Amino acid sequence: MKASIFVFLLSMIFSTRGKAVEKIMESIPREISGWQADAADEVYDRETLYEYIDGGAELYLTYAFQNVFARRFVKQDAPEIVLEIYDMNSSQDAYGIFSSERQDEEVGIGQDSEYGGGLLRFWKDKYFVSVLAIGDEQTAKPVVFELGMKVAEAIPAVGERPDLLKYLPQENLLKNRIRFFHTHTILNRQYYLAGENILNLDRQTYCVFAPYQIDKNKSFLLIIHYENRSQAETSYLSFLANYLPEALGTGFAQLENGKWAMIKTSGKFLFIVFEAPSKEWASGLLSKVMRGMELE
Repeated sequence: MKASIFVFLLSMIFSTRGKAVEKIMESIPREISGWQADAADEVYDRETLYEYIDGGAELYLTYAFQNVFARRFVKQDAPEIVLEIYDMNSSQDAYGIFSSERQDEEVGIGQDSEYGGGLLRFWKDKYFVSVLAIGDEQTAKPVVFELGMKVAEAIPAVGERPDLLKYLPQENLLKNRIRFFHTHTILNRQYYLAGENILNLDRQTYCVFAPYQIDKNKSFLLIIHYENRSQAETSYLSFLANYLPEALGTGFAQLENGKWAMIKTSGKFLFIVFEAPSKEWASGLLSKVMRGMELE
């Protein structure tokens, strides 16, 4: 009996989550500027996402992705337009999946957005939204934006960005290249460390990776928030042993390319600077971060 009740409650939870996106989809017109919805909306969850985006599902599954609703709009002799609304379960993961591939300038839709090559991407509340024109980008662009704005209007709430973003020093920061994530596979996409998970990252860790432009060179700041102090300290030692043994005892080392790396830990947090132009610059950057977090 207890098992049956548990299964029933789980089904109710996932049903409710699905209905939230379904309600948004229902409020979006099935005809827009001559483009008509081609068929019934497609729905995929964590178990079936591979059927929809085989080869790209893993990225979403490293976050708290719940489900995606997709609707295709068609018009004779015009590009197909595909609308996707992803329920990411939290605003921070909606921001995270948006940030994971961000590269273009803000276009003013949702809470953060970008447009390029016929693809509009934005996030709002706990949702990540993609609107893609397949074909003649210039013909479809006004409709892509119109559809995107209607979706943003249909999402009533706004979400909070990850707290870790507040502690990034702003000087020389490349804001469109900030990444928020949880797992080492996503970190390796940004800056390859090792095949092994030497920083002990998982879906319960919160990470922000931020590049800084120094003259013509880039340096990188990684901040990790673990569940507890023990995990942070263990990961600190693991990083030193497996990646930067030269820094044992000091926390910093000069790399073969002449750049510097530095690592610090405090409480539940771990801070690493990669490719710094000097030891002093790396130390100054970490001091700004830790002062902002009142950890020093």
